[in-house]
Amino acid sequence: MNAISNLWIKSSKISTLSKEYIIKMNKKEIEDAFNPNKMKFGTAGIRQIMGPGTNRMNAFTYQQISHGYAQYILSKNSENPKVVIGHDNRTNADMFSIICARVLTSFGIEVYLFNNNKLIPTPIVSYAINHYGFDGGIVVTASHNPKNYLGFKAYNETGAQILPDEAKIIEQNMPQSETILNNEYKYNQDLIQYLSDSVIKDYFIDARSCLIHTDISKRKEYPIVFTAHHGTASQLMPQFLSSLGYLNVVSVKQQCVPDANFTFSKCSNPEDPSSFELSEKYAFRVGADIMLGVDPDADRLAVAIKHNGAWRYLTGNEMGIIFAHYVLTNKDFQKKPYIVSTYVSTYLIDSIARTHNALINRVGTGFKWHGNLINEKINTGELVVAFEEAIGSLNSTINRDKDSFQAAALALEIYDLYKEKSMTLVDLLEKEIYPKYGYWAGGTISYTFQSMNWQNDMDEKLSQLASIKNPEVGGIKVLSNRWNSEAEALEWNMESGMWIKFRKSGTEPKFKIYYNVYGNDLEEAQSTYEIFKKEISNLMRM
Repeated sequence: MNAISNLWIKSSKISTLSKEYIIKMNKKEIEDAFNPNKMKFGTAGIRQIMGPGTNRMNAFTYQQISHGYAQYILSKNSENPKVVIGHDNRTNADMFSIICARVLTSFGIEVYLFNNNKLIPTPIVSYAINHYGFDGGIVVTASHNPKNYLGFKAYNETGAQILPDEAKIIEQNMPQSETILNNEYKYNQDLIQYLSDSVIKDYFIDARSCLIHTDISKRKEYPIVFTAHHGTASQLMPQFLSSLGYLNVVSVKQQCVPDANFTFSKCSNPEDPSSFELSEKYAFRVGADIMLGVDPDADRLAVAIKHNGAWRYLTGNEMGIIFAHYVLTNKDFQKKPYIVSTYVSTYLIDSIARTHNALINRVGTGFKWHGNLINEKINTGELVVAFEEAIGSLNSTINRDKDSFQAAALALEIYDLYKEKSMTLVDLLEKEIYPKYGYWAGGTISYTFQSMNWQNDMDEKLSQLASIKNPEVGGIKVLSNRWNSEAEALEWNMESGMWIKFRKSGTEPKFKIYYNVYGNDLEEAQSTYEIFKKEISNLMRM
């Protein structure tokens, strides 16, 4: 035991069950769960395991974080501030959203929850902030993390996730971890309001208006298999797609029911092809050539296409390339078009942008950077697409966070157009885009670090890679081995615009390696990519 865990065991506010759980913890578990340091915002908010402790998600830490967020809101607007709060399908997420709301009301902040405090997709929370002119927002979610995790996503008045300077204000105003059991809050129930479902209808209308060639009166009856992985889009995504004329959206019934235990989703991360295992069975039964999957809070979309008799899972990079090419080719712009991407996403879009006289803006990992850059350019430019390699994208400026609904609508618009040409989205990439802009291959490989001190272990790995003298991969010399502080990644830059980048995740114990590879043809690009992956894999074992 340490001093803080002893306080919890002795406190009358801690349940007997939690006390028994604490007593059974070993020394390392105690040190991790009862860390005296405050939790910090990472790539996309705060995410942590649920349970007792100052470094766990529970009623007391939600009060602690909400306290800091309330002070942040008041620092921006001390007169009649208003905040909206949403949550996903996870255990206690509805309760924790109420706790956040009550803490905010104790500071005089008016809080809006969604109708009956029901679960809501993250992009609709971002939309609501803009739509109603709120001063900020909170989403109680852990995105695609395992079911024992929860988290706290914080938004500013633009609907974008907070930037590091804003996060510091919250962290500085959070009560010390040693005191969170004793903090008292005088809730004001009169300051809690509920939004009607009209906000969802308004969002659907605005999202539809952002499309280019979709004819909502056209009956599109081919099967589209959809899975929500037990999350917030379970009923709303089929409703939205139906409003666009897609009349045969086949929901994976087992996974399109909100469920905190993720009973029928062994993997809820649609970036992982294994998450489509059940969807494939549905697709075989109904003869579908396309599958769509979203994560539990519905901000990220994955697309799988039947191509030459086999399923092809399109990456975030590939969908970003498709979106950029399609929008720039088909949309008339009134202002200078621009793309927002990251330092670790594909650089093929540079060639696409140059061809269409568009600008490329690169930002760090985490969609907070995309949203806030859009704010800077809202009056001077026109967004083509904002995307990241981890299957997140935003196709308009009606909100400021990645949006699976808009991505699904645009992906299906493109799918429908090329289906009429007897082409798949893979054909679009390999027969139309790559021959015009360059043959590209790449992706992201993640390594999970299992130790309790995974952050330190990953720092050591980065130092080891940075210290290699004159590295070489696949017989190709690395021209520079340098740290990019904006990307928070170690970069190995090679000839012909190829690179490998190394970065540790800010929200989970994953060490990520990103590849950007070119060739004289697609076969050469893919072959070089495979060689790179094999050699770096051997290096990671050292």
